Amino acid sequence: MAVGVLPEVFAHWRRTRPGVGLVLHEYASTDALEDQVERGIADLAVGPLPVGWAGPVVPVGEEEIVLVVPFDDPLAGRSSVGLHELADRSWVRCAMEPVVEGRPFLDGVCEAAGFAPRTAVWTEHTSTAVRMAAAGVGVSMAPAHLVRGAVGEDCAVLGVDPPWLRALGVFSRVALTGAAAFTQLLGTLPTAGIRPPRPGEPSPERPYADCGAPPSMVR
Repeated sequence: MAVGVLPEVFAHWRRTRPGVGLVLHEYASTDALEDQVERGIADLAVGPLPVGWAGPVVPVGEEEIVLVVPFDDPLAGRSSVGLHELADRSWVRCAMEPVVEGRPFLDGVCEAAGFAPRTAVWTEHTSTAVRMAAAGVGVSMAPAHLVRGAVGEDCAVLGVDPPWLRALGVFSRVALTGAAAFTQLLGTLPTAGIRPPRPGEPSPERPYADCGAPPSMVR
């Protein structure tokens, strides 16, 4: 979020409210993010929708998780790929990978597709994993807004069929009073790689499509 989405939002904020400063704290996991908000370190958090959160939560859209391969990869000319087609591929994994029901997300979805992912390298940051994938080390997964935005289009990006989506939102401990304007801006400003919330859905929380049944929220 801090790399792929927030720079555009912050720039718009500075143009329209130059007298109001912002302080950004970045965390490597959603657990750390939620903990810091609960302790009052920040006025609000922007990230995956929390589960069982007691304070206000405002959905702002969904991020799509895509796959990254080098330009010369045999799959590079396609727009999407079925996960089972990658059973013989090596993967570039990241410490920031979502965890579902106590296990890394990729392990679970690959198991559901009939194989175990073969890890070529582990990285600490998503941007590093994307660079490794672009260089041909292995396939990596990353939010579309990060790959198509700040990291740059120096690799091929593939959607997953069916797509992997994660609900995003703003949440805090108390009512969003002073932070309400920022929340509204985030929800209305067009951002590449973020899909707006879709009206008519029973819940703003949507798991990745391949999480199985019953569905689990990806954290």
